[in-house]
Amino acid sequence: MGEESELWQKNMDEEMRSLLENGTWELVGRPEGVKPIPMKWVYKVKRDAQGNVERYKSHLVAKGFLHKQGVDFEEVYAPVSKHTTLRALLAIVAQQDLELHQLDVKTTFLNGELEEEIYMQQPQGYEQGGPNTVCCLLRALYGLQQAPRAWHRCLKKVLEDLEFVASSTNAALFRGTMDGETVWLLVWVDDILMVREFGCLSGSMTF
Repeated sequence: MGEESELWQKNMDEEMRSLLENGTWELVGRPEGVKPIPMKWVYKVKRDAQGNVERYKSHLVAKGFLHKQGVDFEEVYAPVSKHTTLRALLAIVAQQDLELHQLDVKTTFLNGELEEEIYMQQPQGYEQGGPNTVCCLLRALYGLQQAPRAWHRCLKKVLEDLEFVASSTNAALFRGTMDGETVWLLVWVDDILMVREFGCLSGSMTF
């Protein structure tokens, strides 16, 4: 086993540890008549601007494309920010010299809870129990078609608990108050732009 193989194995172990700590599934006996969906490992090498390797990333992905809408799940739609809203927001930030932060949510889809009962094969190399032991998914794993919707539903609930309100013209744009300041959040799946200290911004955008 070479050095690169050891790095990939270490990264896979970290991914599995994260999945288990997040309670992504529970091991159960395969129900009669149920065919669990397969899974696969997806590997990606992240490089810097000079092309140097920064880190290795391994993701466990469910082959959700095998599921059929209306049979295995219903809704998949999840709103994302519109490009026109993003351009308008960045223009106002530049014009008014506002504070802008970019947030990247880790293990994004694992925050979303599933409404459907989904069974998946155990990850290769990490099997436990007998041959009929499968994973009953509790959280939205990467690859599931309804995963983005489950994540957005979770994020929206958290923001609403913090008294943020979604825009009537862009469901991925939220407005709220933190420390007495107006805060706007623009969401694109797991990427969030946060802008603070708006001044006259509230009168500059349709909400």
